[in-house]
Amino acid sequence: MRVTFRKNIKTMSGKCNDGQMVFMSMKNDTICIARNYVYPLLNENHRYKGTLMKAAAALWPSVSDGFKQDLQRYANAYNSRYLPKNKLRIGKYNAYIMALFTYGQPISNMSALVSALGNNLSTWITRGFLKNVEVSSPFNEELTS
Repeated sequence: MRVTFRKNIKTMSGKCNDGQMVFMSMKNDTICIARNYVYPLLNENHRYKGTLMKAAAALWPSVSDGFKQDLQRYANAYNSRYLPKNKLRIGKYNAYIMALFTYGQPISNMSALVSALGNNLSTWITRGFLKNVEVSSPFNEELTS
């Protein structure tokens, strides 16, 4: 199947009207790749990680602003120490997710989070939920306000 794109469209992807085929054009405007649509399979690992992410996302609004600032300082230090310049940088939410995934169990409320991981970021680092980074001042902000 050959597809010619309009003048201003460089690349395009999508699904045909009947839903049986997906396609994607290459950026050099030369070819279009198409194949039969396949529904992704969900396994236990996907369900488990989805449960962790859902629990983490539900708790994120309850985290105090000071703790979020500490997470951002940690993320900046982590980026400069562990990631090369050409890699995508992490942010405060990424650092939070890394700690909860290292813990490995869904947490339902803030008191369970404090008892499982600790009340401040320094505790999270010393207990091994986050990698150690050097910063000029310690992480002292409380998890809950």
